[in-house]
Amino acid sequence: MELSEVLGQLRVDIGDPDATVFTDAECRRALSRAVTRVNLDLGTSYAMSDTELTPDPEDEHLELLLLAAHANLAGMRRSTSATTGFSFQSGDKRVDKTKAANSWAELWDALWDEYRRLVSKLTGQPVDDDILTPQGPIPVIYEVASEAEDED
Repeated sequence: MELSEVLGQLRVDIGDPDATVFTDAECRRALSRAVTRVNLDLGTSYAMSDTELTPDPEDEHLELLLLAAHANLAGMRRSTSATTGFSFQSGDKRVDKTKAANSWAELWDALWDEYRRLVSKLTGQPVDDDILTPQGPIPVIYEVASEAEDED
């Protein structure tokens, strides 16, 4: 599949068809990271070159690639807006851009939740995010030994 076609679909999904919010380099990087993630989660072997995505992804896989790329872009913008947020007031007018990072963070969370849901639906198993979750904690009980037992 032509990479320009995938990037065009990504731009429509993110609401940036005229490239005013995200650069081409950002979109390519986000898509590259999405390819890696989808390959790990689905056991596929998609590869991205300068001009194409091979092999042609199935419709469900393409949607996952676009969703993961969208989430990656939200994460990039979250990082950027966290360091550039500002707030000022002049007379009766006020501009507050300090909450932009929170909005991007909420979008990032929602997109990854949707991605995990779709991967679980396709694979029939929960998505492993490399987070260690205890599987039924088992208490450890220590007994105090007497000094006589230590000498044996």
